[in-house]
Amino acid sequence: KVPQRLRVAAVVAMDDDGMDSLFSSFLNEVSNIKSTKMKKIEGSQGAPEEIIERVLAKPYDPKQGQGSAYHILQINPEATESEVTKQYRKLSILIHPDKCKHERAAEAFQIVVKAYNDTKDPNYQDKYADVIIEAKKRVRKAREEENKARAKKGEDPLPMDGQEFDRDVLEECDRMTTVSAEKVEMANSVAEANAKRLEEQARERRERKKAEQKELREWERNKDKRAAGWQVFMNNVQSKKFKT
Repeated sequence: KVPQRLRVAAVVAMDDDGMDSLFSSFLNEVSNIKSTKMKKIEGSQGAPEEIIERVLAKPYDPKQGQGSAYHILQINPEATESEVTKQYRKLSILIHPDKCKHERAAEAFQIVVKAYNDTKDPNYQDKYADVIIEAKKRVRKAREEENKARAKKGEDPLPMDGQEFDRDVLEECDRMTTVSAEKVEMANSVAEANAKRLEEQARERRERKKAEQKELREWERNKDKRAAGWQVFMNNVQSKKFKT
């Protein structure tokens, strides 16, 4: 066993080149550890370029019925809060603009952040509580039909659970909660037409009421004349009776 004082002396005696070599070796080990970790994450999430392309492929604006936060994060709506956070961190590591040099990394990262925040909104969670049930029913029914065709061909059936099934459910959730731009435009057009129709009906009612009020005023104004005329008529009738 080498005495402590001799080990210290050996380190002190080490020249600058030796220290640089030792430090460089240490940095390489750290870099290799980081690289291995990143490759592992990329293996499960995809390359940063693929993630950015997927995130930006469709508009994301839940208030306008566009996109799904869970689809952006690629996680099941039934996942726990800790699972969602873990998935968010994995994506963040890969596409954070400080780490990813892709020209649209910042844009994609902001969408991922927004999607993560949306998953923490109780109203958004309640919305998906019902959607996920229906989405599973649809995917299961579609797979049952597909499996009938596969059985006739002698092919293996599609599974009714697991990662692939969950991915299809996630896609179905996205379709169920996303309104196409055409539908949004049509809905806005219909709403505008309805608003104009209601406004026109209200204007017609106002004009009709105004005409009725004018007619009533004319009626009231001529009331005395009508009474006097009626009196003259009755007097004439009475005069004729007396003459006969």
